[in-house]
Amino acid sequence: MTDITPNSDTHRQWLMEAFIRSGKSQKLTIKKGKAYPMTDDIYCIQKGFFAVYMNEERLLTFYEGPAILGLTNLYAPPTYFYIKPGEPLIVDVLTVEDARSIIAEEDLYESVNYILANNMAEFYRVFAKTINPNNYAFIRLLLLELNQSSDEIKASVTVASYIIKRS
Repeated sequence: MTDITPNSDTHRQWLMEAFIRSGKSQKLTIKKGKAYPMTDDIYCIQKGFFAVYMNEERLLTFYEGPAILGLTNLYAPPTYFYIKPGEPLIVDVLTVEDARSIIAEEDLYESVNYILANNMAEFYRVFAKTINPNNYAFIRLLLLELNQSSDEIKASVTVASYIIKRS
């Protein structure tokens, strides 16, 4: 995921380090191409790229680690979606309750706010692209987005399948 808010990468790293250092997170390996549901936990992805799906068939976007997913679960009912890694991912997973206590103990509320603001801005950017006035503009934006992706992402998907999965 691209950092939109200033210092997001620093705050993300502080938060991830605190979660891992606590010893309360569990390592999980997600195989390449396997649909993995994001539930009511917090997920820390150090590196790697993955697709985010609204369901197993509706591609929302591609992300690249590092990323923290699930922080909204601290404040709202869970939003369920799936990820499909383009390569095996090692993910640190912890419960919302454990994350809440680590955040309080280490006073990381500002870092949480940075990450939530960055994630919200990114999801808004993705959403805004899907409500274009016509098909031409929508497909053009998808092509531009794919062109700006990393070489790993470009190698993992064909142009046709990218457009079909996103539309």
